Amino acid sequence: MNNERLRILLEQYFNDTIGTDDCRELLNYLNDNPGDVFDAIDERVLNLEEAPAFDNIQAQKVLAGIKADQRFKPAEEAEDAVVLPITAKANAFKLYAAWIKIAAAVLVFGIIGFYFIQKHKNAAVHNEVAVMQPAKILPGSNKAILTLSTGKSIVLDSAGNGALASTGKSRVNKVGDGKLVYDALPGAAHAGVNAVLYNTLTIPPGGQYQVVLPDGTQVWLNSSSALSYPTEFSGNERRVKLTGEAYFEVAKNKDKPFYVEMNNTQIRVLGTHFDVSAYADDNAITTTLLEGSVQVSKNGKQALLKPGQQAVVDNGADKIAVSKVNTNTAVAWKNGYFVFDDEDIATIMKKVSRWYNADIEYKASFDGQRFGGTFARSKSIADLLKNLEQIGKVHFKITGRRITVMQ
Repeated sequence: MNNERLRILLEQYFNDTIGTDDCRELLNYLNDNPGDVFDAIDERVLNLEEAPAFDNIQAQKVLAGIKADQRFKPAEEAEDAVVLPITAKANAFKLYAAWIKIAAAVLVFGIIGFYFIQKHKNAAVHNEVAVMQPAKILPGSNKAILTLSTGKSIVLDSAGNGALASTGKSRVNKVGDGKLVYDALPGAAHAGVNAVLYNTLTIPPGGQYQVVLPDGTQVWLNSSSALSYPTEFSGNERRVKLTGEAYFEVAKNKDKPFYVEMNNTQIRVLGTHFDVSAYADDNAITTTLLEGSVQVSKNGKQALLKPGQQAVVDNGADKIAVSKVNTNTAVAWKNGYFVFDDEDIATIMKKVSRWYNADIEYKASFDGQRFGGTFARSKSIADLLKNLEQIGKVHFKITGRRITVMQ
């Protein structure tokens, strides 16, 4: 008898649906192979999807039922011994003893099976809840996507250190957590490459990254930003395109000016340090100069900045407003801080949203309220919001990845 047939007959007996012929078949088989029933029960219990769903009370009933069943009494105790296909006393007693062992197995394995089924179900429910539970809002980290001129994308936060690709006349290397460096390839390695090839470094919400361009210029990119640049600065100029925010330390080369382009606005430098914020959802492009000089222009309008000055270009106009500012505030993000300098809550929550990759919802108006303070970007979102609550008439509620701003 194969295991499947044995299982069926056992189930029929436990359900009290077994016929006379099947009962004789089962008894005869178990008389010759009493150990097989344990294998059948054990195998079924270990298969959690099909384990016997007995609880303690049900298993006890099976045990009592087998003990009381006249078909399985020893010959001298049975009221109707002719039901048994085995007439010898010794064999009848042996069979009765085997059935008691089977009943005990049902009791033990039934309870164990029930325990494993419940554990399996509880684990499934727990996993389902874990899947449905929204991801925790965490501070940003070093992560970015590099898109090569071929269209291939490389997720940098999961890539190992070392050479990632050869692109045009350069080789791009990941040299540590959060940093890319472009090196010039030997002449033979790029023979026949004449076209200007572009790479794009994209920083998702909740990310930041640094790149050293082929000319040695260093660029730090803030969250929700992207920089497009050639893999070789040929000709008599160096041009890159920016969306979002970046801090530049441009390698000096008086014969090859460096240009940053964004939304009809252009920055021209020879070699200098500056920050530029050009997010699409902001009302203006802001350029802050730390050292050297930069020229900001838009549609024929120009402004030359000195260290410590900031140029603000309204997205809806050509006017360039220049003022003296605290440069530490503009580059605080690069150094791991938020510095809020008399800012409204909407401006603050934009920065919070980008760095923590959170959605913002407003339940009140906060006209006239201004906030200030310095906060580490490594702080938990709860700590940051608690500090804001302490310095202004504002309250926050976190639901999943959504932050509701209330009075």
